[in-house]
Amino acid sequence: MTRKKIIENFKSTLPFVFEDDSILGLAFVHSSYINEKIKQGLESNERLEFLGDAVVGVVISKLLYEKFPELAEGELTRFRARLVNRRTLAGLGKDWGLGPLLLLGKGELMAGGRENPTILSNTFEAVLGAVFLDQGYEQAAALIEKVFTPLMQTGLEEQGHFAFKPELQEIAQKFFKEPPLYRVIDEQGPAHERVFTVEAVVGGEVLGMATGARKKDAEQSAAKEAIKALGEKGYSLKV
Repeated sequence: MTRKKIIENFKSTLPFVFEDDSILGLAFVHSSYINEKIKQGLESNERLEFLGDAVVGVVISKLLYEKFPELAEGELTRFRARLVNRRTLAGLGKDWGLGPLLLLGKGELMAGGRENPTILSNTFEAVLGAVFLDQGYEQAAALIEKVFTPLMQTGLEEQGHFAFKPELQEIAQKFFKEPPLYRVIDEQGPAHERVFTVEAVVGGEVLGMATGARKKDAEQSAAKEAIKALGEKGYSLKV
């Protein structure tokens, strides 16, 4: 299949029609290709990547702010970092089939550049930058929301995405000069369906208590409760 046909197939998966195909084409031009093709006026996708990175950051921040009003600033920041990182973006770039669309220098091509996570991640951002330039903010935001909403749901279902324990650790060290203590105070159920009850002790006081099918899950939830309790006590939780 020719590269032109591959690009046409990719365009057909988008929920809109590009007004300027040259902008989309630019998203696939890697700097290594430019270095080996000394042509006046030829540009790499790095500027589009810069733009796409900014657009993704704004859209994801707005989505998290609106969808999770219960999350504090630190939790939102960590959640965003887990959504928008090289591994995630590279995976999305691979899912979108961006590798075969890339124009790479011979050296980068021989080194497996089409599968390189950094290149795929950067190209994914460049494509979104191209969408923003060609279609405007609303279309770009709608596409980003469609792509990232399932990942947000995964973040809700998988413990650790909000990183309550690390946050409580920072708060406890700041105000009490010692880490929080997690104690298992109850275990119930058969071995294959255990339920643990854990309490979080901060500054010598039990500030959080929660249950979970795993100790780590219960500790995470107890840490969340402890953070909330500290906020109600008047502690500044910005660490």
